[in-house]
Amino acid sequence: MKIEYAYNTDDIIKLKKNYIYINYRKISQQDVLPYFIFLNTAVGVKVRKITTRKLWMLKDKFKQRLHDLIHSQLIGTNGTHIQTLIGLEEACDGCEKCSNIAQKCLEYGPLRFSTLQTMIYSKNYKKLHVTDKLFEDIAEYCFAKSKNKEECYKELDETILSTISCDKLAIWINETRVLPNDEENHMHMPREVIDIILRKWNVKSIKLSMLHKTNEYVCRDEWLRYDYFTRVRLNDPYSKTKQSDLKFNHVEVSLSYSQECVRGLGNLPPESEPPGGYDNFIPNIRRIFPTDRITMDLSHWFAVARKDIEKKMSTILQVVTMEKPQNLSLDMKFFVQSGTVKKLNEETNKEELLGIASGYVLQENRLHCFKKSSPFIGGKGPKVFLDNKWIGRRFHIEDTVNQFNFNLDVYIKEKELEEEFNEELLQEYPNSFVRHFFA
Repeated sequence: MKIEYAYNTDDIIKLKKNYIYINYRKISQQDVLPYFIFLNTAVGVKVRKITTRKLWMLKDKFKQRLHDLIHSQLIGTNGTHIQTLIGLEEACDGCEKCSNIAQKCLEYGPLRFSTLQTMIYSKNYKKLHVTDKLFEDIAEYCFAKSKNKEECYKELDETILSTISCDKLAIWINETRVLPNDEENHMHMPREVIDIILRKWNVKSIKLSMLHKTNEYVCRDEWLRYDYFTRVRLNDPYSKTKQSDLKFNHVEVSLSYSQECVRGLGNLPPESEPPGGYDNFIPNIRRIFPTDRITMDLSHWFAVARKDIEKKMSTILQVVTMEKPQNLSLDMKFFVQSGTVKKLNEETNKEELLGIASGYVLQENRLHCFKKSSPFIGGKGPKVFLDNKWIGRRFHIEDTVNQFNFNLDVYIKEKELEEEFNEELLQEYPNSFVRHFFA
């Protein structure tokens, strides 16, 4: 079950926060309890998975009531059926009810520090969600309880227990956190905290979710004033990032709710706007979370490819090969607007179709998928829940010397392909990029 808040305007001050979307259906504040009762009694639903999003944007009274109703009506006192609970601690900042349910789930998070402190039991999780703020809170806690670096590391070792483990660790990273008198950015994280979690929890694979905005935007900076912890950030120069001796099966990167990282991957300086440095993103991933396999989902074109698909594909290739990667398989899904594959000739006032960027080899099979709209494009509210059919083609790069394979899967909405390209224009540009979507 998905329970999330979506709004209809960019002006947050004017937002109405007296409704919620439950499984993409708009439910007003007063109808939430009757709807949950209906699910329990008339339908007899046994909820095993609950994912909530942006509950922190609701008014405090409604947020607390919704949190309590989810526990009482959907989860129940014993949480007998629940297996996955994601995002609910954004509404309570880590309460006793949530920490009790965390013990029963196979997938849970993102953890607040208060919940982490209750995890003294033995359990293997399929997936645990954490945030960059949790890493910071752990560092601050250990720093506050110690008089020197050695004591701090001892406290860290006692705080992160090896009694729990997780197959996959999902890390939520906020791109727009702030320090006092500083600009918004993806802020530094304490490397030693990350490393000890990866080791003691026996993590096998990683998911990185880059998020444009969360409710954990204010940083604590006490730990930054001393040299107890190594500062690390995914958009710092990769040459300064120490190579880890760990190895992970797979690193999955979700950019569905990213803005800054997406912009940085698709635009090199001077095109990119601050904060920059995301051309260091992939090399830093391989230093902090070493792996031979990375998959990335650039699920929206916002701030990346507003025009000229050739140039953007070339930029992406330049970014992913900047370090001349070795022994790496990289798969990237790139969802674009149809306007990126054509341009208007100002002299003739006619549309021209752009070609394929050099270096790529078109693969034979057509791809397709169904995907919901991006929250950055096409309006807000219920429009972001609409499914669209996308048609894709795969473009391949192979470096046999360095054992590097790169697949760039580019998708365009089927509706845009049908409505915006006529046969005459396609015949005029038989080798154009978009012509291959009709083959």
